[in-house]
Amino acid sequence: MIAKSLRFPTLTKKRVRVKPSLFRESSGRTAVFALNAAERGGALIETGGKKLVETLPTGTEKLFRTADGTLFSLAGNVLSKGEDTFTLSSPPVDVLSFEGDTGTEYYAMIASGLYALGTTGAAAVTGASAGTCMAVFGERLFIASGETLSYSAPLDVTDWEQSADGAGSIDLPSRGGNIVKLVPYKGQLLLFRERGITALTAPGDFLDFQAEELACAFSGLIPDSVAACGSRVVFAAKDGLYALKGSTVSAIEDCGAEYIDFTKGAVGAAAGESYYAAVTLKSGEKCIFVFTGERASLLRLEAESVAGGEFVFLRDGKLYALDEAAAAEREMVVEFPLSEYGVSEARYLDAVRVEGEGCFRITASAGKGLCRHVRGRAGEELRFVPPLKGSAFSLRVKCSAGARLSAVILDIREGRA
Repeated sequence: MIAKSLRFPTLTKKRVRVKPSLFRESSGRTAVFALNAAERGGALIETGGKKLVETLPTGTEKLFRTADGTLFSLAGNVLSKGEDTFTLSSPPVDVLSFEGDTGTEYYAMIASGLYALGTTGAAAVTGASAGTCMAVFGERLFIASGETLSYSAPLDVTDWEQSADGAGSIDLPSRGGNIVKLVPYKGQLLLFRERGITALTAPGDFLDFQAEELACAFSGLIPDSVAACGSRVVFAAKDGLYALKGSTVSAIEDCGAEYIDFTKGAVGAAAGESYYAAVTLKSGEKCIFVFTGERASLLRLEAESVAGGEFVFLRDGKLYALDEAAAAEREMVVEFPLSEYGVSEARYLDAVRVEGEGCFRITASAGKGLCRHVRGRAGEELRFVPPLKGSAFSLRVKCSAGARLSAVILDIREGRA
């Protein structure tokens, strides 16, 4: 027998520094998916804290915030505003405020019609049509039903007697389908439809209506998601998130929308220029989506309903506000995508090191079910035993309370087999 010597490939050590960017690539940073994370000073920091505002009536299931800032809560068929309660025959689809001659008035829309919410309770408004949504625009109340828009007399929400300069209605057929949400925006009344948007203007003294179909392409609008956020209106459809600014509708990119299951619905609210929505991820986890400026985050907080103005959300009969100074309810999770990291075909991942603050648990995967786990503090060399072999690696990093993650450094041996 002749002995043969074994030849092993020559491996070169390489250190790769990976800096995360939330949901999008930018300036040499790698796009990552993260929960309970916000970008601050070039790093991801833990967020997602909450604080209790008040305990609401038993059975509370929905919130309404009117234009004057008043918060209503709904439990069954009973609306509450502070100590005042209003019993309706069915749950309202919307509640709004109107500045009348004698002060602020409140109205609720239910399936059978419009109700005034006064000191003696809820009273039906005679002559007002039933509808699916309503809004105050041009000192009138507008109510939509199907493709028909009805409006009250000016300055009087209770006057629905039709006349040339009083109340009336118009039919607005469109390929976009039925009107499901009304939003006043920059001197126009936006008619959000199932598959489109109509912008309505009334330049004349006697409702000389002009309707324009806005150029947009989305399907399956989610009416409860629509919210006017200062200079833009943000909304969700079954195929993603969108923003309307001026007369332009565009999809919101690089915000994590691909991780959201919009077939489970979305409930949106605005606080200034910021947009908030209660959503369900494709993983099944319920979160609050936050979109401020051009940056988005997903908070690991479950919300049954949300309300804007000063953003609050409902959970288990309690009203909460966000609090960045409070400890998060659940840990921050950051997922780095499967990547070759610029190294050659055969390689080993020997160790990782986290730049930042806090403690971390890291799962490294090479695909096909192969993975290794390490844990430790920022700055420590965390070695995989045995090293992880693969052609590409992904990382899932779980972070301790108050953690800060600036980068992950990978110690890799590379070479050709």
